[in-house]
Amino acid sequence: MLRSPETCACPIQEVGPSMAGSCPSQYLLFMTILEAFINSRCDLADPCKRINSREELDDSYDFIVAGGGTAGAVVAGRLSENPQWKVLLIEAGGDEPTASSVPAWVTAYWGREDTDWMYYTESQEKACLMDEGKCYWPRGKMLGGCSVINGMMYQRGHSADYDAWAVNGATGWSWFDVLPYFLRSEDNREIGKGISGQYHNTGGPIPVQKFRYAPQFAHDVVSAAIEIGYPPTSDLNGETITGFTIAQTMSDGSRYSTARAFLRPGAKRQNLHVLLNAHVSRVIVDPAIKKVLSVEYIKNGETKTVGVNREAIISAGTLNSPQILMLSGIGPKETLDKFNIPTIKDLPGVGQNLQNHVGLEMKFTLNKLADIPELNWATAMDYMLKREGPLSGTGLSQLTGIVNSKYASSGGRDPDLQFFFGGFYAGCGSGDVIDPESDLSDKREVTISGINLHPRSRGYISIKSVDPLQPPVMQPNYFLDEHDLDVLVEAGRIAYRLANSTILREKYGMTPSEEHGKECKGGGVNPTDEFFKCLAMQHTAPENHQVGTCKMGPESDPMAVVDMQLKVHGIEGLRVVDASIMPTVISANTAAPTIMIGERGAEFIRTRHQRSKNTPEDVANRFGDGADTNASGNYASNEGDNGNRWTFGDYASNEAKDDKLTNNHNFHSWDHRWKPWEKDFPSNRQWDHKNQYFQPNNQWYKHQNIPSPSQNYENSR
Repeated sequence: MLRSPETCACPIQEVGPSMAGSCPSQYLLFMTILEAFINSRCDLADPCKRINSREELDDSYDFIVAGGGTAGAVVAGRLSENPQWKVLLIEAGGDEPTASSVPAWVTAYWGREDTDWMYYTESQEKACLMDEGKCYWPRGKMLGGCSVINGMMYQRGHSADYDAWAVNGATGWSWFDVLPYFLRSEDNREIGKGISGQYHNTGGPIPVQKFRYAPQFAHDVVSAAIEIGYPPTSDLNGETITGFTIAQTMSDGSRYSTARAFLRPGAKRQNLHVLLNAHVSRVIVDPAIKKVLSVEYIKNGETKTVGVNREAIISAGTLNSPQILMLSGIGPKETLDKFNIPTIKDLPGVGQNLQNHVGLEMKFTLNKLADIPELNWATAMDYMLKREGPLSGTGLSQLTGIVNSKYASSGGRDPDLQFFFGGFYAGCGSGDVIDPESDLSDKREVTISGINLHPRSRGYISIKSVDPLQPPVMQPNYFLDEHDLDVLVEAGRIAYRLANSTILREKYGMTPSEEHGKECKGGGVNPTDEFFKCLAMQHTAPENHQVGTCKMGPESDPMAVVDMQLKVHGIEGLRVVDASIMPTVISANTAAPTIMIGERGAEFIRTRHQRSKNTPEDVANRFGDGADTNASGNYASNEGDNGNRWTFGDYASNEAKDDKLTNNHNFHSWDHRWKPWEKDFPSNRQWDHKNQYFQPNNQWYKHQNIPSPSQNYENSR
């Protein structure tokens, strides 16, 4: 195998299946050679921190996390930072493949059973009609989950999203409550370069920055948006929440999944065990006292159980978490009775409230641009040597726009439309360098997807059988509410205006593709409303932002599954921590909010079970001196903190300083970051100008001896 010139402290092994087979056969030779180069790069292979599956498990663990996806990797990584706790993470797939680190290969692991759950919805009456009504939902089946196969966008959503959660029953989850947990994970590399430090943080485990390459067409789309009346923004997570921009992503020249950010730094911890290629089938609950006893899983066709000492955390995602709950006897009694599953807890909301962003896909032809591969030997070398060029980005998918339709709430602070773009991918190539002026017979096509951020239609997840290896029933009920189609008519008209802007029309000859939507009446230069509705139903853009099936809310809410600390109602020792707990889908991509939920869920658990905020002198590592875990050799160092409190890990990024976000007696150094939101404070929030301490609900104080929010959560149990 070809080796890189860089020194690597550990032997490099190729991890995961090859991606070359996902390309057409004429590209196979070049892609195989290129992938061999990629697999030999030390920074991409990361051999010293790779996770090894633990085939012989202990009888029991303090915490068991079911699912190592976007949220589960965060939870397991954070909990294992405490050397006093023994943590098991069970993941249905394998480790993330080395080649998935290349941003341009974003779809290489879609549509294959070893890395994708291969999920399709139930037949829709009004959506995905070009595919017989079945919408494809790619879901990552490996460590890191969908954070290994998504577009890597770093978007938080808008303050109105979270404030609405709080107003509608999810107390303690307003924008001001969740923002610290976004900041905790973030290592923003572009503060001062169009990104304000008032809204962002450095030092977290996830690097955030724009890709190092974007096609010129992406920049020209931003210019076109200005022409039709949509001012640009450099940061949709900052002061301006609408506009078109080339977004920041979770990348440092390569993909940063949550497994890479949160699990690999602890790969050598003796108290963190990871079991790969094992499918969690259910949690076993004592029916008398309603307490979790163990977790059941299937590995190599054999069913086994492992004991739970403190808590089981289900982080299997919006589609699989409700399935596990129902198979465990927790869910709608009517459904459980249908499959003769004994009811442990009748929770009718399990699997209900399914929401997903959905839109219409439009294709446009660039008549003045030849369709030539972005990937060749020259661009491959840009990436190999400098981590630059087309392989370091995702084509047009890093380009996005968020705007208000005429149906959006007044005031403009709650936009309801988002635009995604596709094209200029460097996914596959033959290695040949082609003159772009040589042949215009094949014109380049791009896609624009207009997405309704506030869908009113609701669906559900259920089970097909008691066999846990069977996929769940996935019924999104797309466009059940006609309003969702009305919003997409607005999206279609904006996209057509954008394509007809001077710069895109004159420079690229951009026109709607003739064959696309030919089955819909009313197309042409001035499409009708019915044309766009037909386009949405035929060429549906079903995004992968599914949420809501284990809704968070008070026990008085009949549809609530978990409380505000993410504990399953009526069951002791069981939480759900993933995107399924969102009461409503947020107004943006869901990856960063899911990480926030993982961070906050881990904090709830840590606060509940941690014996002391101060480090007792007699505390040692329960699992031996070999439980070291980071580059510095410090497992839970008190450096930089004067020994005043626990600090959990460093993730090779000074993580100890991030404890200011959870131990708020040290929060005073962050006071200046909160001032930009002063003008937007709800009436029940106050700003103490004298002391400069942020006091939402008069609960957060920054004095050394005042309890932190996490202590308040503990007292409110």
